[in-house]
Amino acid sequence: MQRLNNLADRLQKENTSAKSDDDVVICAAVRTPLTKGKRGGLKDTAPEVMLSTVLREAAARAKINPEKIQDIAVGNNLQPGAGEITGRMGMFLAGYPDTTSIVAINRLCSSGLEACAIIASKIKTGIIDIGVGSGVESMSLYDMNGSVNVEVLSEAVFEHEKARVCLTSMGETSENVAEKYGITRKQQDEMAVESHRKATLAQKNGLFDSEIVPVNTILKNKEG
Repeated sequence: MQRLNNLADRLQKENTSAKSDDDVVICAAVRTPLTKGKRGGLKDTAPEVMLSTVLREAAARAKINPEKIQDIAVGNNLQPGAGEITGRMGMFLAGYPDTTSIVAINRLCSSGLEACAIIASKIKTGIIDIGVGSGVESMSLYDMNGSVNVEVLSEAVFEHEKARVCLTSMGETSENVAEKYGITRKQQDEMAVESHRKATLAQKNGLFDSEIVPVNTILKNKEG
C-alpha cells in the first residue's frame, strides 16, 4: 500500500500537460477473441491469420497508413522458427509493406509485454517514430508438448539440475507451487469461480466489445 501511495503522490506532482517529442503514445489496442484450445472456434486458425487481423485493425483504428509503421515486435512462445516466419507472413497479409521491419521475441509468460516494451523503448530513444507491439499464439496448432525434442538435447542438460528442471511441464509446476506455498484446491476453485463470474458479467455488459476484432476463419468438423 505504501508503494501505491508513493506512486500516486508522484503522479499528482508531475505536470501531465507537458508534452515532449519523445513521448510514447498508444494510438490503438485490439485483440482477437479467446477460445478453447483444440476445440474452440479458433482451433484451426493459423497464427499468421490472427496476427494479420489485429495488425490490419490496429492501423485502421489509429488512422495511419501501414507504410508509415517502421517496426513491429511480435511476442510468442511456441511457434516454430521462433515465430519470425509467421510474424513476417502475418504482416504482409495485413497489407504492411516490406519496408516495415519485424522482430519476434520469446520471453516466457510475458512475450507480448516485452514486445510492447521494445517498441516503446525504440520510440523513446528516437530509433523509430511509429511501431507496433504485438503477440500471437495458438495452443491448438503449436502446443507445449511439441516445443522441445528431448532426443536432440545434450546429456549435459540431464546432468545439471537447473537445466533439467527447464523441461518440467506447466502442470507439474503448478502442483509444485501449490505445495510450496500451501495453496489448497478449495482456494483455487474459489478464485476460478470468482474470475469466471467477473468475466461473464463484463461480457454481458459489453466491456470487452470495443477491444475485440472478429476473425474470419474456416472451422473443421470431425470429418475434417
